[in-house]
Amino acid sequence: MFLMALLLLLLTGCGQVEPGEEATLGELDHEVFKTNIQAVLDNRGCSNGACHIRDKDDPFAGGPGGNLRLYECTVAPCTAEQLQANHDSTVGMANFVNPASSLLLTKPLAESISAIQHQGGTIFLNRSDLDYLTLLSWIQSPL
Repeated sequence: MFLMALLLLLLTGCGQVEPGEEATLGELDHEVFKTNIQAVLDNRGCSNGACHIRDKDDPFAGGPGGNLRLYECTVAPCTAEQLQANHDSTVGMANFVNPASSLLLTKPLAESISAIQHQGGTIFLNRSDLDYLTLLSWIQSPL
């Protein structure tokens, strides 16, 4: 029993999961990503040239977007490999222990709510935003 409690404590820390460790507890549905999540990222401008763009010629280059790197799929459709790369990068921003604490949700949420500054400004005004809820639902449903 003690070991289980210790393991839970180590996994959850103080309610925070370290960057890069967010997606170690599960995997998220790629089909849902392709049909719903990629559209949210494109429609909200996350994958445009000024934000989290991943250069199609140099996948490690891009805008100021921190750890989230995305191929833009609005001008020309992304290949299966590019969609997989977008999926993998997005999953890296998910927190399976506490989905609402995922960087994918907290960074773009209004700073007055999340207390986290997003260089791209406010994307979600509140937690009842439909796109916010779409992302949250995806993170809450690991395979």
